[in-house]
Amino acid sequence: MAKKISPEKLAERRAKEAKELEKWERVKSKPKPAHYFTMLMVVIGVIYIVDEITSNINSSMQPQILFDFFNITSQDVNDPAYSQAINQMAIVTVFTYLFIFLTPFYRSLADKYGRRLFLALNTCMFGIGLLIIMLSPNIYVYMLGVIALAFVTPNDVQVMYIMEVAPKQHRAKLCSISKAIALVSVSLIGVLRNVFLTDDLSSWRMVYVLPIIVAVAVGLASIFFARETPVFLDERIKYLKSTDEEREAKAEAAKESKSAANGGVINAVKFIFSHKQTRAAALAAFLFSVTTIYTSYYATVMEGGMTTEQVNTALIIYPFANGVFTFASGFFSDKYGRKKTCLGLGTGTVILLTLFILSCQLGWGPIAAGLTYGASIGCLWSMSDTLFLTIPGESVPTEIRASVMGAMTVILAIGMMIGMVIIVVGQNFVNMGWLCLAVCAPFMVIALIILQTKVHETKDVDLDKVTGMEWE
Repeated sequence: MAKKISPEKLAERRAKEAKELEKWERVKSKPKPAHYFTMLMVVIGVIYIVDEITSNINSSMQPQILFDFFNITSQDVNDPAYSQAINQMAIVTVFTYLFIFLTPFYRSLADKYGRRLFLALNTCMFGIGLLIIMLSPNIYVYMLGVIALAFVTPNDVQVMYIMEVAPKQHRAKLCSISKAIALVSVSLIGVLRNVFLTDDLSSWRMVYVLPIIVAVAVGLASIFFARETPVFLDERIKYLKSTDEEREAKAEAAKESKSAANGGVINAVKFIFSHKQTRAAALAAFLFSVTTIYTSYYATVMEGGMTTEQVNTALIIYPFANGVFTFASGFFSDKYGRKKTCLGLGTGTVILLTLFILSCQLGWGPIAAGLTYGASIGCLWSMSDTLFLTIPGESVPTEIRASVMGAMTVILAIGMMIGMVIIVVGQNFVNMGWLCLAVCAPFMVIALIILQTKVHETKDVDLDKVTGMEWE
């Protein structure tokens, strides 16, 4: 039974919805410029570059940041003071994970207000978060910047854009091509380290200047160059045109069929755990998320076996290997399916992580370290995109897609928090590199087993027709 509202409130709501309907119909009817799709992909590509640099820069600068905030004048990661710094950083970092639990509520707003607005907001927030970090006088202000970034970096609105505008047979390819180009640009972090890092403990701050400027600029530019996605427009207009009786009937049918009549975090969580497909995918994704924690400590692993100059070289090299593996993964995913591709990517992650650790421990040099680490995370994050974005996105209806993908972010945060606890405790007793491998390998194996046995293939699914009941 629908909740009764007063005639005045009903009239107010209908007037508001009529105004919104008029706006979306006007947006939909507005002709797109020539070569719009190409132009959009360029904009998305630049935003992807900003996203990837923002996601990687803090991990890349981790040793230098800890040296500065904890006044470790030796600038040596093997100094006992460095282990203590990691312990203290971890305690403060736990609070940032708590804020990540709010991201699904933020992300679900894109199901109501559209993708375009949040594409611009997220990108501008990258710049604001990085600015706070650059200017931070201590670890606590630094964490405010990390919290700002943690709130927006997992949202990946640009991925949703590609999924909702690209032909279904090319979705994974276009996602991987865009991401591969962005990943290669992460080599700029190594270049900026070479340019700005000195013996001055605070010199790391200058590495952030260029990414801040680009983030704010491209965020503002996206307002003018990106249009709302047609999938969102069609679904929102359809909803606004429906009568109260039709909405009530759909809500009742949703309860019976376990479908999702509307977006929102609560509906998204209910949907995930009400369907065998999404429930199994979420479990596999959760176990996988624990394996990703080694990407937060790779600079420490590198610094433990190489000089800072060698680390800079490795940081310039690894994005190219990352980009190559990411580029290729989309083609394999569209040809062989999501599950088989994940099996190959997960196996490759563990093997290449082992080679990366050996290259740092045995002195194989920065080229070997950069190539093996880059290839490892190319496999890892390509699998992550498939588990957290592609498979969930292809398993749920349009009206709840953003909300479900937002809820998956919480699963990622929980898994990474568990991984961080294991790493922080273990690094006081075990070599950081081998500890990362000991965390990654078993969780990866279990995640792959669940994915292969419990999750159905979603390749070539029609996003306009998916209900979630296909695999029951």
